[in-house]
Amino acid sequence: MSLGSTIAIDAALRRLDTVAGLDEGQLNELAQLVEVLQAPHGTCLLSLGSKDTRVLFLLEGELKLEAADGAGHVVCHTDAAALGPVSRLRPSRYGVTALSDVRYLMIEQSLLDRFVEHVPVGGVLVEEALMVASEPNELIDDSATHPLMFDVFDDLNHGRVVVPSDPEIAIRVGRALHAQGSDPTGIANTLVVCPAIALKVVRAAMVSNPKRAKIRNIKEAVVRLGSERAIELAVQCVLRESLRTRSPVVRKRISAWWERTMRVAAMCKVLARTSERFDPEYAGLIGLLHSIAEPVLLGYADRHSDLRDAATLDNVVYENRAQLARILLVLWGLPREVVDAATLCNYWEYEQPREADYTDILLVAQWHAMIGGPRSRRIPSIEEIPAFRRLGLHGASPELSLKIVEAGNNAIDRADQLLDI
Repeated sequence: MSLGSTIAIDAALRRLDTVAGLDEGQLNELAQLVEVLQAPHGTCLLSLGSKDTRVLFLLEGELKLEAADGAGHVVCHTDAAALGPVSRLRPSRYGVTALSDVRYLMIEQSLLDRFVEHVPVGGVLVEEALMVASEPNELIDDSATHPLMFDVFDDLNHGRVVVPSDPEIAIRVGRALHAQGSDPTGIANTLVVCPAIALKVVRAAMVSNPKRAKIRNIKEAVVRLGSERAIELAVQCVLRESLRTRSPVVRKRISAWWERTMRVAAMCKVLARTSERFDPEYAGLIGLLHSIAEPVLLGYADRHSDLRDAATLDNVVYENRAQLARILLVLWGLPREVVDAATLCNYWEYEQPREADYTDILLVAQWHAMIGGPRSRRIPSIEEIPAFRRLGLHGASPELSLKIVEAGNNAIDRADQLLDI
């Protein structure tokens, strides 16, 4: 049964991150073309193997997803998974049944394609965005529905989400910026050392002139915003938005995040230089921002006593970082390649029929950054990662791998030198 006015449908659409990038006019137009439906407990909304061309979005209530082997999972409208389509692949991998009275949308995929510039494959699917299976019947990791995510989405809905900086790094960056004067290159090189602050400068520069082309590196952001304004904004971030935590586990985790991000960004640059199709600076920006959701998640960790355990904290952050990064980066209008790479940063099996892209570069860079550091989970072999083959690195010489690893190590040394004032 359908219900609701265009106004009600418009309000329902606004909570879905899939259409978060639409402007007011586009949302209103889409609202006139779809219906809010409701169904009682026990209704089958989507059959296993269904080829229905419509996409299901849950607005209110609970659904059960059941696979052919009997594995199942419950999705509630308050879960992070409900912000995107439910079982979007066709034929459907799951039968979807209402566990309560539900309100939902069924939108033709062709209609979504018309309005939404890109919905990254694997990034919006309940079965793919949340599935990092280590057991054959594991449908979803409990970490993806940790109460911490309710805190994040409550703040997101109220416009209160903050990307905190590693406090030690942020303070050193603030001091170093004053030594750069008005030189955009020096300012950009310093900002890159703190991904959270760099992101805020990029966002501010985009907002300052939204009609201009998307920003593809930090120096472009500094030039567009102006050196003085960029430094002023960075210092404000240091003072107001550095991570405050009482937990030594959280402090250690954000420090590890910073070091890994520095390595990945540097390695992305090296890999981009292997082909003239890629822009090394843009690849570096993608590496810098791919895990930007991690400090956001760490900012909520003190609220949950179970996250004092390092392994539990790491699992919760890892399982939710890609999904949250996608939501935030789309919301903030970052370029498509940045969003796609962040969305797929956990998806080692990523492959598509077109030529190699920036997501492939990120995955190979991540692999190199992880093999030399502490591991909390299994890392696939080169043969299991299509990105190596797509970049022509499947049989690459050991010298190239050494060069990539050295780039990551040098990035840490350079950051220390730059901030050692």
